[in-house]
Amino acid sequence: MEANERTPIFTNTYLPNERTDRQMFGSITRARRLITLLVCTAVFAYLLYELIDMIRWATQTGGSFFSEAYAWVLMAGIAVYAVIFVLLAVSPRMQASKQAKRMREMYGEKRIGIRSDFFDDAIVFFNTASNARVRLQYSVFRKITETGDLILLWSGQKQIIALGKDGFTGVDVPGFRTFMDEKCPNAKRRWRKDA
Repeated sequence: MEANERTPIFTNTYLPNERTDRQMFGSITRARRLITLLVCTAVFAYLLYELIDMIRWATQTGGSFFSEAYAWVLMAGIAVYAVIFVLLAVSPRMQASKQAKRMREMYGEKRIGIRSDFFDDAIVFFNTASNARVRLQYSVFRKITETGDLILLWSGQKQIIALGKDGFTGVDVPGFRTFMDEKCPNAKRRWRKDA
């Protein structure tokens, strides 16, 4: 450990739980889920229009709506949309469960803690289960997002470091925001407005 790392400016201790895991995975997959939902909704609207048009045709001509194979394909498409919609809604929960299973297999624990020591020039992350240390300069962070309970630091290499908002020692959340605004001026920041 370097001399200037012996006393961090402040620290954060984060012990994940199911709620924070869901928030993290929800934030990670947010854009992908939104795009998928928009595309599926456009397809759903088209299928619904076609189905209504087919029902209207059947009533006007006296034909049988249910004898048309096309109608069954349209209804199947609408059912698939409903399934995709539900899967998108529960995706963060499923990913959080998978993450807990992976942690149990790797470390024998459901979740592992991360301690983050903030220094003037870098952050040192300490994995409590593996005793691994990683030192990252502030310049590697490209995006900072905030959820209800977490602050997520996104590196340019798509690594995500989670910080628990209730785990700060030596600084509060507004003070942390100010600190990161100074240290990462080029990072995109999405701070919560309600906090």
